This record gives sequence, structure tokens and C-alpha cells, in this order.
Amino acid sequence: MKLLIADDEKLTREGIRNLLDLKKLGITEVFLADDGIHGLEAARSHRPDIILTDVRMPRMTGVEMASRYLEEAPDTAVLFMSAYSDREYLKAAIKLKAVNYIDKPLDKKELENALEEAADRCRSLGAAKSGAMLKEQDLKGHLVLFLTDGAKAAGVRPFPGGGEKGPAAAALGACLSPAIEPDFWFSAVVTSCLTPLSELPSEELMKESQLFSGYLKEHGITRLIMPKADRYIISFLCSPSRPETKVLEDFTRLVQSRMKTYCRFFIAAGPILQGMAQASVSYHSAMNLLDESFYHDYNSVLTPQPAAGSYQPAADPFTDFGAALTAQKKEDALKAAEAFYRGLKDGPPLPAAQAKDRYFRYLNKLDEISLANHISLWKREGLESESIWEDVMNRATLRELHEFLCERIQLYFQHLIFNQTEHPVVFQIKEYIRLNYAVPTLSVPEISEYVNRSSSYVCTLFKNETGQTVNQYLTDYRIKMSKQFLNDPRYRIADISAKAGYSDGNYYSKAFRKIVGLSPSEYREKML
Repeated sequence: MKLLIADDEKLTREGIRNLLDLKKLGITEVFLADDGIHGLEAARSHRPDIILTDVRMPRMTGVEMASRYLEEAPDTAVLFMSAYSDREYLKAAIKLKAVNYIDKPLDKKELENALEEAADRCRSLGAAKSGAMLKEQDLKGHLVLFLTDGAKAAGVRPFPGGGEKGPAAAALGACLSPAIEPDFWFSAVVTSCLTPLSELPSEELMKESQLFSGYLKEHGITRLIMPKADRYIISFLCSPSRPETKVLEDFTRLVQSRMKTYCRFFIAAGPILQGMAQASVSYHSAMNLLDESFYHDYNSVLTPQPAAGSYQPAADPFTDFGAALTAQKKEDALKAAEAFYRGLKDGPPLPAAQAKDRYFRYLNKLDEISLANHISLWKREGLESESIWEDVMNRATLRELHEFLCERIQLYFQHLIFNQTEHPVVFQIKEYIRLNYAVPTLSVPEISEYVNRSSSYVCTLFKNETGQTVNQYLTDYRIKMSKQFLNDPRYRIADISAKAGYSDGNYYSKAFRKIVGLSPSEYREKML
């Protein structure tokens, strides 16, 4: 609970704050003001539950300050402190229905009792208001559900207080204050948050929601709001007359600017339509726009776009991309990646899942060529193991996927430069693995014997030079080779595991999924 103390005498206001056990009364925050003008500014800034103010102050009296603020926050409890000579001021204060009047000089016990009474009043009022708000929110939530489904909105239920029956949405709308009539104008605005709503600060979001609703109220628009699936915030903007398009555009821009503080998101607004039966059309239009969010940047407001001028798919530079990587031409590889990105962004829109499948194909080709050059761009083992497919699925936008692909291309070429000075023993180890990876019993002692070094020396040297253990590198190489076999439909998966050096097909499948993020059969389906 918050308390504002306004008094032009410093000893009085600081003495009240320091001498009374305010925490015992449930007061956790105290703000001080030295006159009525500063008191009004502090009240508007901090929104106190209780105001304790002197009646007579310079520049603006306590009565005038309280009168102005109560117009904005009528539930605030007000206590007046007054000397005998201030009785004339109290005639005006009586109209404000102050909780109490305390005579100066102040008596500590009397002041404590007055503050306790004000605190009890705030708690009782808050509980009653919360109950009413919860009931109102429940009704609004049900109405939002009906408005998202045209069939439910047209269902029949009794009107409140009578035996007549009418459309379900209309019956709920009649219960609200102000009432939402069936012939109102409706526009759905849906915010899709990438962070679960349950992980966002609820109190701060509630204040932001009040700000948004207050803005709309100034333009005669009621906002119905409901969360969905811990991700979406569904709003219906309702008004008796058709709202100006600019007002709704300004509203979405306000939400866009304020929500940036809390998470990444997309906002989509449906068209302005008249009648409860049409509200679901606006809602589904907004949800359809969100399906295209993959092609937009984070925190964008999505609006209907004109149809693309051409529906001819762009040429896929996949072959050029692989050739540039093989020839170790970085600029050509980045140029092919950019052409691929532009083809997806500017061409006829693909479902996000299909676009991700294509990026997986490019990243997989990069991984294949990297491993052929003894470079591992993904961590394959341990608690923090990575997979290409998981990396693709964790990117929510086309731009983010493109940037990730370019980062990995840059990383590949950095490793190429580093590997030009590769240790000769490491080169021998890699060559031996290349020639013998298909032997299931291949082991570190066997490799160590081939390079004429101890096992501990081989393990330490290889780890220091490559960042991988010998076994991690061997697993990477076997999975890389199995990918090449999977790309050829002539081979059965059961045979491929043996060709890649795995005597146990189940173990091969587990190792493949851990590294790639897909089973061998799922991988083959996506690549073929």
C-alpha cells in the first residue's frame, strides 16, 4: 500500500514517516511533498492508496489538491490535518468525503488510528473492486470466446433478468458496463508473444493493458481482452459507430512501442466489421496474418498486403551454393545464400515449415562439406549438444534463419584458415578415420598405434587442436557418411548403419537423432 504525505513543514512530514510503524499498517511505500502542486504531481506519478495532507499549504491547498486528484482516482482515501484556524477550509473538505480529520498539533495515537482506518477502508474497497473486476473480466472473456467463433456467437441463451432468449454473444454483451450491443463495430487485434505469457511480469502488463484501454476509451471504444494458449493476447475493439482507421492504427503502434520492453512479438489487426456475427471474420483474418509472421521482423504490425506481382518461384541456387563451398569461395557462397533468401522473401509465400525444410537442406550441405574438411560446426555430444534441425526450428523468422546460415558460413571459412596449419599427427588421425570409419571396432588405441603415439597423447593433442575428442570426431564422420548414403534411395536404412560403422541399428538411430535432430527415416524424407 502507498502513502503520500503532503505538508509544507519538513519536520511534520518527515516525522510522520520516521516515527510511525507504517509497515504494521500494510504501508510499504511513502512519498513526501512540500506543497499542493508537488503533492498533485507526486500523486499522479506514484498513484498512492492513501493521501495524508495538511489543509493549508502554499501555492495550492490540500483541499484543492485532493479535489483534483479524486477526479482521477476516486477510490483514494484522504486524511486532512488541520489547525483550529483552518476550520473554514474544512467546509469544502466535507464535500470530498474524507476518511478523517486530525487536529494539529498531531497526537501519535490518533494519527495511527486514522491511518489504520484508512488502510482498512482501502483493503475492503480493493477486495470488493477486485471481486467485481474478476466477474467483469470473466464475462468479457466468455464474450471474446463467442466472438472468435461465429457459430457460438449465434447460439441461444437467456437474456439477463428475463425469460426471453437471444444470441449468446448479445446476452453476454448486455451484462457488461458499458453494454456491448449486437450492432456495434468490431475489430480483432491479436498479439502473438514469443515468450510465454506466464513468464512475463503480470503487474506491469496489467498496467500496460489499462493504458491501452484508457487510450481507446478516449475515442469511445471498449476493449475486450483475453489471453489464449499462454501465447496470444486477443483484443476485440468495440464501438457503437465505425471507428476511424487512424485511431486503430495509432492503437497498434502504441501496443508495439510499449510491448518491446517485455518480449518479442507480432501484432495482427483484422478488418473493422459491423455486427457480432462478423467479429469472428475479423479475428480469423488477424490469425491468418500471423501465419505469415515468419516473413516479417520481430515486433512488426502485420497488415494485409497486395498480391505478389509474380507467382513464378525463384530459381534455387543450391547447386551454386555447394560448388562455392567445395571450391572454398566464401563470397560466392554468401552470394548464393543471399539469392536463396531473396527468392523466398520476394517470391510467392511458402508455409514456414517448407521454408525451414529448405534452410535445413542448405545447412546440411554446409555441414557435409565442413566435415569433409575435418571441421565440425555443431557440438555433437554432452549436455549442450546441438543439432541442425533444432537450430532451424528455434528460428522464428526468415531473416533470423538467413543470418544464422551466414554466421555458419563465416565460421566454416574461419576454420578453413585455421586448418591450413593443421598438426601433421592430427592429419594422420583424420586420414586413418576416413579410411577405416566403417569398421565397428575402430578405437582410440588402434588409432594411437597407427600414428605411433600413446593414447593419452593422441587424445590430448586432438582435443587441443580441434576442440573435439577423437570419439566425437569419429561419430561426426560416421554420421556424415551415413547422410550421403541416405541421400541415395537405393540403400536401405538397415544396411546404411552397417556401412557407417554401426553394428547395432538402434544405436545408430539414436546417435543420428542426437546429432541431426531427426531420425534417419525423417532425414531421408526431408532430403528426398
